Amino acid sequence: MQLYFLALLVMVVSLVIQFWLKATVSKWSKVSAGTRFTANDAVRCMFRENDINNIEILAKGGSLTDCYSPNEGRIYLSEPVYNQNSVAAIAVAAHECGHAIQDKKGIAIYRFRQALAVPAGFCSQAGVYIAMVGLMLMGAGYLLGESVLNFGIIMYMVTFLFYVAMVPVEIDASRRGLKAIKENGFISEEYIGGARSVLTAAGSTYVISMVSAGVTLLRLLAMRGNGRRR
Repeated sequence: MQLYFLALLVMVVSLVIQFWLKATVSKWSKVSAGTRFTANDAVRCMFRENDINNIEILAKGGSLTDCYSPNEGRIYLSEPVYNQNSVAAIAVAAHECGHAIQDKKGIAIYRFRQALAVPAGFCSQAGVYIAMVGLMLMGAGYLLGESVLNFGIIMYMVTFLFYVAMVPVEIDASRRGLKAIKENGFISEEYIGGARSVLTAAGSTYVISMVSAGVTLLRLLAMRGNGRRR
């Protein structure tokens, strides 16, 4: 019962954080950086400083769709960010460039997260479904049931590890982005706090995703314990 309450609490907090992120980005998207730099200028400058020469900057439809794609060698910036001069646009672009720098430098935790990205996407759903099948088999008295359940739990652990690795990766990308913003004057000093707010709000979504995955893993383990006692 406590785990169900915790799962509900995490869901509510997640919704609050999503609202906070959208509100924060919306607020600072309306505020000029107070400099001549655009988001694209900031990315190009960070590229030069880190000797990155093979990454394209492309526009992408939608909002909050910004991402660095190492396989394609591209940074995608959303419509409110691409070539824009707002505090939020430059902060988001600098963050995504932070990921490109991590890739360039071969940061171990970044490589670990990338290695887990594809399997974690599959294991997120499949692990839960397989665990449920195992639980049903256990309930029906099949000895194979616990092995199937354990396999599902192990699969979901891959997803949990992905989210655990994601948090320090995202924090480091924001740190690199904010450092570049300050050192290069991409944003006027009076608005640095706004950039930090945008990056903090975005980072909080990854923390809650990790917590949510952890709660799901705990629920699966609790189900296994209950199944054994039956």
